[in-house]
Amino acid sequence: MVFALFRLPDVALEEVIKKFNPKEILFLTQTSLRARRLISRHRKSYSVEIEVNDELYGSFVEISSDHRETFIIHMKTRRRGFNTSWRFQRVVAVRYEGDSLVSRWKRKDTAVQEILDFLMEFFRIKQISFRFQGSIDTRSAVPIVENCISKNLKIENVEWPDRVSCKIAKRVLEASKSASNLNIEFESCSTIRFNDFHLFRMDQLEIWNVMWMTVENILALRNCKRIELRCVRLDESSINKILLELMENPGELQVVRLDTYKEGFKMEEVVKGLNVVRIDEGDNWRRQTYWLTGNNGIQLSVTKATRRIIVIERETSIRME
Repeated sequence: MVFALFRLPDVALEEVIKKFNPKEILFLTQTSLRARRLISRHRKSYSVEIEVNDELYGSFVEISSDHRETFIIHMKTRRRGFNTSWRFQRVVAVRYEGDSLVSRWKRKDTAVQEILDFLMEFFRIKQISFRFQGSIDTRSAVPIVENCISKNLKIENVEWPDRVSCKIAKRVLEASKSASNLNIEFESCSTIRFNDFHLFRMDQLEIWNVMWMTVENILALRNCKRIELRCVRLDESSINKILLELMENPGELQVVRLDTYKEGFKMEEVVKGLNVVRIDEGDNWRRQTYWLTGNNGIQLSVTKATRRIIVIERETSIRME
């Protein structure tokens, strides 16, 4: 049957391949080099989404297409228990476990890169997500993401390893620019010089340990929708400046949550010089909200959620819990 399939004219073969799920296509690529070559001709006709997960309990690449069955390629470094092989960019020992494939590699970062290159040979990748929370460190993870960017792949989500070092921070931010959702925790860096925050267009952005971020850095993020910045150094005058600028041009911003080092903000100083139309006093130290209106019709609220947390929100946005 396989050999008959690959005797079909190109147009007919393309229509047949469209009906397969990712697992079936990848199994076909292993039947012969000719099969691999013929399937690769129709790469643009078959779209998939990729999720790379590197976690403490295991590492895998998940391939999905529309509502079809997903296929998972697990990556292991131990040597035993493999009884056959697959050709990725090289021949690799594998075994089958139910509907997934378990592959053996010397290094997991190499595994991820070669598996992605292998998948790009046969599929058009609509988007790709990364979660690095296991054995792949930041220095090894960055080239993987950079390689995808160089091939114009859409980056959906990136969750970097904990405690990204100051030395590689700028490169990590550069590699993250095109992501739709981003989560980073940095080491305690005194300064990180990065001037491209204005290029960020995230739906969700969360960054930890950003004591180095300036008011200008934060304002440059206004084209992100939902922002959470933890451990940021801001006082009343800094937040006041942010509010003044956002009242003029909020960009795409819906909500920004600022978890600061300072405690006990004086809200009358935070909203100084702004047009306050309503106040909800809350209790003595939290949930104190001021509603603001600008001459251009833009409406914001600013809330002292706790002693250290300030939340700025567009009137039409959904409140961040």
